[in-house]
Amino acid sequence: MEDHKIYLAHCFDLIAQKLSWGPIATWGTRDFQILSESIHKATGTLLSVSTLKRLSGKVSYTSKPSPTTLDVLAAYLGYPDWRTFVSQEKPDPIQKKEKSTTPKPLQYAKPLLVLALIMVTVLLMIYRKPVNYDANDFEFNAESVSTGIPNSVVFRYNAKAADKDAKVAIQQDWDEGKRVSVNREDSVSTSIYYWPGYFKSKLVVDDSIVKERQILIPTEDWLGTIETDSLPIYLNKTAYQYENRLSTSAETLRSHGVNPLAKHTITGFYLVRDFGSIYTDAFNLSLSLKNNLQSGASPCQAAQIQIMHEDGPISMVLSNKGCISNISLFAFDSIIDGKKNDLSGFGVDMSKGVKLDCVSKDRKMDIRINDTSVFTLNVPKSPKKILGLRILFEGTGTVNQLVLGNDSGVVHSLGSKDGGREK
Repeated sequence: MEDHKIYLAHCFDLIAQKLSWGPIATWGTRDFQILSESIHKATGTLLSVSTLKRLSGKVSYTSKPSPTTLDVLAAYLGYPDWRTFVSQEKPDPIQKKEKSTTPKPLQYAKPLLVLALIMVTVLLMIYRKPVNYDANDFEFNAESVSTGIPNSVVFRYNAKAADKDAKVAIQQDWDEGKRVSVNREDSVSTSIYYWPGYFKSKLVVDDSIVKERQILIPTEDWLGTIETDSLPIYLNKTAYQYENRLSTSAETLRSHGVNPLAKHTITGFYLVRDFGSIYTDAFNLSLSLKNNLQSGASPCQAAQIQIMHEDGPISMVLSNKGCISNISLFAFDSIIDGKKNDLSGFGVDMSKGVKLDCVSKDRKMDIRINDTSVFTLNVPKSPKKILGLRILFEGTGTVNQLVLGNDSGVVHSLGSKDGGREK
């Protein structure tokens, strides 16, 4: 293995420890999407899902990543740059290959070819100067066609102001890997969203974002999923939604060909909608939850609770006490890493019911576990609208007594809608 790949593998081992999803080999596409967004929030630089998969070794690749990309990964782990990371971190001993001292014709041909390509690239850049576009010259709108998942979105655009040779694309959300090339002369393009959420779609011309639109992909009610590497598996409502709770079981997963005892498995519950006037500076969320499964593939019995808002998620992770070093807390552009902070308050017995309360008021957000305050965060002055809840379990889990509201009243509680059933 090349030197940089050894350090990359070590880098992603540390990232896996920083987060709480276990070894990289067990990660799915959704996990890489969360990592991409987390890196973007922490460093201001977006690394696409496809890039992260290649760098982590999830997808094979042969090229060496750029120094800028490596610096971003190092910054995410708290280092000033990649050079510092390499000098301070000690992965497994690097076995360097002996280099031949006998010159060969190909040893000279490759550098000459690279030099020629660089010269051609420079000449092309000089010949074609970048165009500074005015956003007012473009039109871009987006509208979802239904409520529920999956959901198609119709994008209507006018990109005729772009240069004739320009590359025009529509990007579904923050992931550059979801850019779809479109014809500057056309006016309509459609995309399918397989996960609910709040997304910022973009009209892109030659890698420059000229227009941006917000898209809410709502759910009709609570949506239950099995997270996979590609598309989620949607569960039948009768398999997880009861009168006053949400719950999945190993039997339900096996009916979909998934054995959580043999493979690290993530299940999820989503509720995404416009709740009305409820914002990050004044809300309260209360719920009880437990993890229903402990196995060799999911020893930490972790659960992640996310409050989605216009500027990203508030993400809290609970796990068995012995795993608190692997968890993290993310909120308002801040990452509190369990490796460098005491998050022992988030360590609980996940096989029993655990009560979580999140209360935001007076620019402070208090997180309480079993009626004990475990962490307090500062809330930014600019309030952001709350638009959804996302709860993930390693294996399977149960949620009940969930109430979301503010001083004006309750905006959602489990069991408040018809159609549930008692087990």
